[in-house]
Amino acid sequence: MGMDQDFPMSPTQAKVLVVGLVVMLAVGFALFGGFVPGMKPNYAPPATLMVNGAPYYYTTVSLNLPSIINNTTTPQAFTFHNVTFQLWLTNWYSPTGGLVRGNGTERNGSVASFVLGTSEHPPVSTSLFVSPDRAFAVYWEGGVFAGTSVRLMVHA
Repeated sequence: MGMDQDFPMSPTQAKVLVVGLVVMLAVGFALFGGFVPGMKPNYAPPATLMVNGAPYYYTTVSLNLPSIINNTTTPQAFTFHNVTFQLWLTNWYSPTGGLVRGNGTERNGSVASFVLGTSEHPPVSTSLFVSPDRAFAVYWEGGVFAGTSVRLMVHA
């Protein structure tokens, strides 16, 4: 007996094969068609906005509130599109509103420091910081009712 013989498939085996293929096809459509929640590939392009005529990816982060005793927070780290931001609040309970202080560290090691908000001491009145090389930006509206949400932006 040689190994060249054709092994015909029985009608039952053919039906099982067809049913199996149909089931696998249905499961594939269900998973990748969005019929099973959480299983659909959900790539969405990052949100962008224009800052000084240049496109930036952006996200919004919330900072911890300082205790009344300290009036400041410890730095919080956020990494967004290869830029690491260290952000903290100071002068939070000041009559003019608090300040958001921070540093942005780029992938190449460049660091830029910033202060956002309104204050007489130190004299500050700005809501937008753009790094000198325009690689990243930070926005916080400042003022007494500003809240702790800060927008981080990285050049697209």
